[in-house]
Amino acid sequence: MMTWFILGYTRLRNLPFTLRGDSPEKKLRLTLLIAGVSSIVAGVYMALFNFSRDNPAIAALYVFSSLAGIYIGAAAFCNGLKRNLYIITHALLATLILLFLLDNHHVAGKHSEYNYLIALTAGAALVLRLQSPYLSKIFPLICLITYLFFVSTGLIWQNGSFVLNVPQESGFYLVNCIVPITALLMTVFTCSGNYSETDLIKRELSDAIARQQLELYYQPQVDSEKKLIGFEALLRWKHPVKGFISPEVFIPVAEKSGLIIDIGKWVLARTLQQMDEWDREYPIQHLVFSINISPLQLMHRDFTQETLLTLSHYKIRPERLKFEITETTFIYDQPRISRVIQHFSQLGVKWAIDDFGVGYSSLKSLSDFAIDDIKIDKSLIMHIFENDAAAIIVHKTIELSRDMGLNVLAEGVESEECFEHLRSKGCHLFQGYHFARPLPASEAAVWIKKSAGAA
Repeated sequence: MMTWFILGYTRLRNLPFTLRGDSPEKKLRLTLLIAGVSSIVAGVYMALFNFSRDNPAIAALYVFSSLAGIYIGAAAFCNGLKRNLYIITHALLATLILLFLLDNHHVAGKHSEYNYLIALTAGAALVLRLQSPYLSKIFPLICLITYLFFVSTGLIWQNGSFVLNVPQESGFYLVNCIVPITALLMTVFTCSGNYSETDLIKRELSDAIARQQLELYYQPQVDSEKKLIGFEALLRWKHPVKGFISPEVFIPVAEKSGLIIDIGKWVLARTLQQMDEWDREYPIQHLVFSINISPLQLMHRDFTQETLLTLSHYKIRPERLKFEITETTFIYDQPRISRVIQHFSQLGVKWAIDDFGVGYSSLKSLSDFAIDDIKIDKSLIMHIFENDAAAIIVHKTIELSRDMGLNVLAEGVESEECFEHLRSKGCHLFQGYHFARPLPASEAAVWIKKSAGAA
């Protein structure tokens, strides 16, 4: 007997691991299973109870609720979970409303039925918090309003008409019903919420484009003669309260949340728009503009089509663009990435590996993908005189790039000494504070004027 009990307990404890999906989905499916079993147990008991009291119509209603419980329990093991969620939640609410209205044979315990709405309200707010805004926010409020309506009116359907059953001392009764359930729901919402600084950044960042808080700065790139050859477009977020927020803070949040897709589209469009505006004023057709492309952007199914449409809209020649990707890009779907890179390379767009030497370094990627430039990471350049390992990596990267016919750009150059040293080693492209910090468009235009005058 004890062995049977232990075996049953073990199977019950391991039940969540047999359900489909990741951890949040397993929790949701387990909750559906609990709701289904609860509906079956309560429905069967109340059906038998009403049959014994000669109330066959009400008993049939509870039989229906038991069948609904079977459907809910089965949904925990089936595909189409999201579709089933909409059906299940509304079926439960509709069933409870029908029971409240029609089951009028237990006057003494009538108000105990409303406890099911409390469970549905709190359960929906807690379990569905990762679902759509309607299921996670609006549906629990609908359940709360329904609960408050019934406890305050006692509405039932009797003798062919609706009958109100407002409780005596209604004020006392309503306060003691409304305050606890409202506090419970608010507690559930509070516990299920995310109040970290990261979550705040994500919510504010989602509105930053519409509120025109994002800006592009342009950092000049120069050759070995310190002549301007192009700019790197760098994203900046000017928060109305916090001021400028570092890209090192909000870019990882944007990538994790998927906001980087829309932000990346905006960066590309704004860069091309700025190039078009400068084209009308200055002879800059020889300048190349570098744009950082996130791996998520590159993997997005619409990246190629939308980028081509944007290029066509602003009539910018592809040869004037350089897309910068990090080494970590190559840990994703390499065949797909290779096709995208090859497609744009054939159009004339150049590709550069950014932050080379500090990420997912693989020399094989230099031969497998149509890469034009290598950008040596500034963390290596800045320590070239004090760290022998960094110096070796930088020198060998320059040598390797030259042997493979690739351009190499040193970023993070902050002194004339560093510039001269790298130039003597064969590096011919440079970027860093020694030449200029990232500049707003108005100050970048000054560089363009000087470049045009020098030419």
